[in-house]
Amino acid sequence: MSSYAAMDRHFPTSLTARFGPVNAEAVVTGEGGYYGDVTLGRYSTIIKPVSIPTSAPISHQPVSYTVASGENLSSIAAKYHVTVAEIRWSNSDSLFSNDVVATGQQIVIPPVHGIVVVAKSSDTVDALAAKYSVDPQAIVDFNRLRSTQLTQGMVLVVPGGTGGAFPPPPALYQILAGTNHSTYITHVLSCCLGPYVNNKFPQGWCTYYVATKRNVTWNGDAYYWYQNAAAQGYATGSTPKVGAIMVTAESWAGHVAYVEAVNPDGSWLVTEMNWVAFGVIDDRLITTKLIGAKLVGFIY
Repeated sequence: MSSYAAMDRHFPTSLTARFGPVNAEAVVTGEGGYYGDVTLGRYSTIIKPVSIPTSAPISHQPVSYTVASGENLSSIAAKYHVTVAEIRWSNSDSLFSNDVVATGQQIVIPPVHGIVVVAKSSDTVDALAAKYSVDPQAIVDFNRLRSTQLTQGMVLVVPGGTGGAFPPPPALYQILAGTNHSTYITHVLSCCLGPYVNNKFPQGWCTYYVATKRNVTWNGDAYYWYQNAAAQGYATGSTPKVGAIMVTAESWAGHVAYVEAVNPDGSWLVTEMNWVAFGVIDDRLITTKLIGAKLVGFIY
């Protein structure tokens, strides 16, 4: 034993009590005590401090999550202390090509920074480790595998794993079903974003663009903007007005555009993003006949 001096436990307590500290590193007392950060039991037995955890243990199981109204991947990622990319990699069957989630959609979230994978029949620990740039032993240890033999359908967490680059999402008209988008008159514009800075919506999407044209104080996918704005007291209606936000059900996630002009014949001109191509701004001439039942309304 180094650093500490200890008295023979068979010394009479009358002597140890009378001796007091034997040097600057130990205490000799019959009933125990403290000297600095050292704890001594009876007869000068040194008691080793025990470290007690103050936080909950890390979960090793993926989280099965149901998207609530008004949520997006950014807010969900922040809630679970992971990144948007890690959620997309973990749900590559539905989120690899886009980062939009709908209310009620089921997704899996990694419990730590990394990726959730479902093993295929051809997968091995070494192959997964190479694919996601981690040490094979990290997969074995985190998932508490007793064997490196994987079975098809096994759900694994790859801690610290990273996936590949995501492709740009398709333009809105490419994912519309049965639309007559080709009959719209559109022009690609070389500029411009509006004066507002709003980081609540991902760049390149219609919501991002419109949130630079208007001070948007609500959240959610485009389809829910109409009801979310109304809930905050904004006036809404079915008549186009200059400066209004047009909300449509032109895709499963909805679409929003900014009304630039209203013509005498009742048609209106909007500017928008992600209609002709992702991240591209265009203007589009719309009539009631063309938009039909897909028009949700306008936010004034």
